[in-house]
Amino acid sequence: MIKRVFLLLLVVAAPALASEITNASVVAAMNEQRAHFGLPPLRENPRLDAAAADRMHDMEDLGYWAHESPDGRSPFMWLALRHYPYRFAGENLATGFETIELLIDGWMSSKGHRENILSPNYEDVGVAVIDGGTARRTEGKSVVVMFGTAQPEP
Repeated sequence: MIKRVFLLLLVVAAPALASEITNASVVAAMNEQRAHFGLPPLRENPRLDAAAADRMHDMEDLGYWAHESPDGRSPFMWLALRHYPYRFAGENLATGFETIELLIDGWMSSKGHRENILSPNYEDVGVAVIDGGTARRTEGKSVVVMFGTAQPEP
Protein backbone atom coordinates (compact mmCIF):
# COMPACT_ATOMS: atom_id res chain seq x y z
CA MET A 1 0.00 0.00 0.00
CA ILE A 2 2.78 2.44 0.92
CA LYS A 3 4.55 1.70 -2.38
CA ARG A 4 1.38 2.51 -4.32
CA VAL A 5 0.85 5.79 -2.46
CA PHE A 6 4.50 6.76 -3.01
CA LEU A 7 4.27 5.85 -6.70
CA LEU A 8 1.06 7.85 -7.06
CA LEU A 9 2.64 10.86 -5.35
CA LEU A 10 5.68 10.58 -7.59
CA VAL A 11 3.54 10.45 -10.74
CA VAL A 12 1.43 13.41 -9.60
CA ALA A 13 4.36 15.50 -8.33
CA ALA A 14 6.74 14.91 -11.27
CA PRO A 15 4.92 17.20 -13.76
CA ALA A 16 4.69 19.98 -11.18
CA LEU A 17 8.41 19.75 -10.44
CA ALA A 18 9.29 19.59 -14.14
CA SER A 19 7.27 22.74 -14.82
CA GLU A 20 8.82 24.95 -12.17
CA ILE A 21 10.89 27.89 -13.38
CA THR A 22 14.28 27.79 -11.66
CA ASN A 23 17.80 28.68 -12.75
CA ALA A 24 18.50 25.01 -13.43
CA SER A 25 15.27 24.38 -15.37
CA VAL A 26 15.85 27.46 -17.56
CA VAL A 27 19.37 26.30 -18.47
CA ALA A 28 18.19 22.72 -19.04
CA ALA A 29 15.28 23.79 -21.25
CA MET A 30 17.47 26.08 -23.36
CA ASN A 31 20.04 23.29 -23.73
CA GLU A 32 17.31 20.91 -24.81
CA GLN A 33 16.38 23.34 -27.59
CA ARG A 34 20.04 23.69 -28.58
CA ALA A 35 20.44 19.90 -28.73
CA HIS A 36 17.55 19.69 -31.21
CA PHE A 37 19.65 21.85 -33.55
CA GLY A 38 22.95 20.06 -32.96
CA LEU A 39 24.40 22.89 -30.85
CA PRO A 40 26.60 22.35 -27.80
CA PRO A 41 25.07 23.02 -24.39
CA LEU A 42 25.46 26.35 -22.65
CA ARG A 43 27.54 26.20 -19.45
CA GLU A 44 26.14 27.94 -16.41
CA ASN A 45 28.72 30.48 -15.31
CA PRO A 46 28.76 31.90 -11.77
CA ARG A 47 29.87 35.35 -12.99
CA LEU A 48 26.96 35.46 -15.44
CA ASP A 49 24.58 34.21 -12.72
CA ALA A 50 25.78 37.11 -10.54
CA ALA A 51 25.45 39.59 -13.43
CA ALA A 52 21.88 38.39 -14.12
CA ALA A 53 21.03 38.74 -10.40
CA ASP A 54 22.56 42.24 -10.30
CA ARG A 55 20.56 43.17 -13.38
CA MET A 56 17.34 41.88 -11.83
CA HIS A 57 18.01 43.81 -8.59
CA ASP A 58 18.64 47.00 -10.57
CA MET A 59 15.32 46.63 -12.36
CA GLU A 60 13.57 45.95 -9.03
CA ASP A 61 15.25 48.95 -7.35
CA LEU A 62 14.42 51.35 -10.20
CA GLY A 63 11.04 49.81 -11.08
CA TYR A 64 11.57 49.09 -14.79
CA TRP A 65 11.56 46.08 -17.11
CA ALA A 66 13.55 46.68 -20.28
CA HIS A 67 16.77 45.76 -22.03
CA GLU A 68 18.08 49.27 -21.42
CA SER A 69 17.77 51.05 -18.07
CA PRO A 70 15.85 54.35 -17.83
CA ASP A 71 19.19 56.18 -17.58
CA GLY A 72 20.53 54.47 -20.72
CA ARG A 73 22.74 51.76 -19.22
CA SER A 74 23.30 48.66 -21.32
CA PRO A 75 22.56 45.24 -19.81
CA PHE A 76 26.13 44.28 -20.62
CA MET A 77 27.65 46.67 -18.10
CA TRP A 78 26.69 44.05 -15.49
CA LEU A 79 29.06 41.59 -17.17
CA ALA A 80 31.97 44.01 -16.79
CA LEU A 81 31.12 44.58 -13.12
CA ARG A 82 31.37 40.81 -12.59
CA HIS A 83 34.73 40.64 -14.44
CA TYR A 84 33.39 38.78 -17.45
CA PRO A 85 35.13 40.35 -20.47
CA TYR A 86 33.00 39.18 -23.37
CA ARG A 87 33.51 38.60 -27.05
CA PHE A 88 29.77 37.96 -27.55
CA ALA A 89 26.87 38.78 -25.21
CA GLY A 90 23.09 38.70 -25.29
CA GLU A 91 20.13 38.95 -22.96
CA ASN A 92 16.68 37.38 -22.76
CA LEU A 93 13.99 38.79 -20.47
CA ALA A 94 10.62 37.27 -19.62
CA THR A 95 7.92 38.15 -17.12
CA GLY A 96 4.57 36.68 -16.13
CA PHE A 97 5.32 33.05 -16.95
CA GLU A 98 4.03 30.24 -14.71
CA THR A 99 5.83 27.20 -16.16
CA ILE A 100 9.13 26.46 -17.86
CA GLU A 101 7.24 25.04 -20.84
CA LEU A 102 5.32 28.28 -21.41
CA LEU A 103 8.49 30.34 -20.93
CA ILE A 104 10.53 28.37 -23.47
CA ASP A 105 7.62 28.23 -25.93
CA GLY A 106 7.34 32.02 -25.66
CA TRP A 107 11.03 32.56 -26.25
CA MET A 108 11.18 30.09 -29.13
CA SER A 109 8.25 31.91 -30.77
CA SER A 110 10.10 35.25 -30.58
CA LYS A 111 12.75 35.80 -33.26
CA GLY A 112 15.27 37.64 -31.08
CA HIS A 113 14.91 35.38 -28.04
CA ARG A 114 15.12 32.28 -30.21
CA GLU A 115 18.25 33.61 -31.94
CA ASN A 116 19.91 34.10 -28.54
CA ILE A 117 19.04 30.59 -27.36
CA LEU A 118 20.25 29.01 -30.61
CA SER A 119 23.27 31.21 -31.24
CA PRO A 120 26.45 29.21 -31.83
CA ASN A 121 28.33 32.29 -30.60
CA TYR A 122 27.31 31.73 -26.96
CA GLU A 123 29.08 29.29 -24.65
CA ASP A 124 28.11 30.52 -21.18
CA VAL A 125 24.87 31.51 -19.51
CA GLY A 126 23.66 33.05 -16.25
CA VAL A 127 20.12 33.17 -14.94
CA ALA A 128 18.14 35.08 -12.31
CA VAL A 129 14.52 34.26 -11.40
CA ILE A 130 12.12 36.09 -9.08
CA ASP A 131 8.46 35.75 -8.17
CA GLY A 132 6.37 38.57 -9.65
CA GLY A 133 7.64 41.53 -11.62
CA THR A 134 10.09 44.40 -11.26
CA ALA A 135 8.02 47.28 -12.65
CA ARG A 136 4.50 46.38 -11.56
CA ARG A 137 2.53 43.71 -9.79
CA THR A 138 2.78 40.60 -11.98
CA GLU A 139 1.72 37.00 -11.57
CA GLY A 140 4.24 34.29 -12.36
CA LYS A 141 7.99 34.60 -12.56
CA SER A 142 10.36 37.12 -14.05
CA VAL A 143 13.55 35.81 -15.64
CA VAL A 144 16.81 37.42 -16.75
CA VAL A 145 19.21 35.35 -18.85
CA MET A 146 22.65 36.66 -19.73
CA PHE A 147 24.42 34.83 -22.58
CA GLY A 148 28.11 35.20 -23.25
CA THR A 149 31.38 33.98 -24.63
CA ALA A 150 34.40 35.27 -22.78
CA GLN A 151 37.29 37.04 -24.48
CA PRO A 152 40.24 34.71 -24.89
CA GLU A 153 42.90 35.35 -22.29
CA PRO A 154 45.95 37.17 -23.67
